[in-house]
Amino acid sequence: MKNLVAILVGILIPLTAIAEDASYLIGPSDLLEISVWGEEPLSRQVTVRSDGYISLPLAGDLRASEKTPPQLQKEIEIILAKYIKEPHCAVIIREPRSKRFYVQGQVNQPGEYVLDRTMTLTQVISRAGGFNQWADTGDIVVLRSEKNEQIRIEVDYNKIIKGKRENILIQPGDTVVVP
Repeated sequence: MKNLVAILVGILIPLTAIAEDASYLIGPSDLLEISVWGEEPLSRQVTVRSDGYISLPLAGDLRASEKTPPQLQKEIEIILAKYIKEPHCAVIIREPRSKRFYVQGQVNQPGEYVLDRTMTLTQVISRAGGFNQWADTGDIVVLRSEKNEQIRIEVDYNKIIKGKRENILIQPGDTVVVP
């Protein structure tokens, strides 16, 4: 029966999405779709609250934050097994809202972006449309929160592209400022 569910879920969701979701850690504000096979009234889209919890019928409040979709799926199935014979569910990340970063200043498309994969500073600049003609590429700042305090990482983009400095990995919540 579980293989049948996996096959049916595979029809509805591209296999690459399932593979990517397997290691994704759910965070506050993420939009999830919870599908309970054969129990449409229990299926719904939910947003992870700021406290990291979601609310579901029969299951109540569940901590979703810092779990992968398969971990949350298993927890939901265990709880629903008290009420439904052999429950099968899927947890799908509809919008990864907790994994955002921001680009400001002298780029062609400043704004808020989703960190949907591991990205470096050079990739982030490309995603923001590249530098505009007034950009000071030697004086970029990455603002990052670590242990409840904000740190500044000063970056010379020119040194990165010349191989004289390591590229920086962008983390959720980072703000890249291009003067």
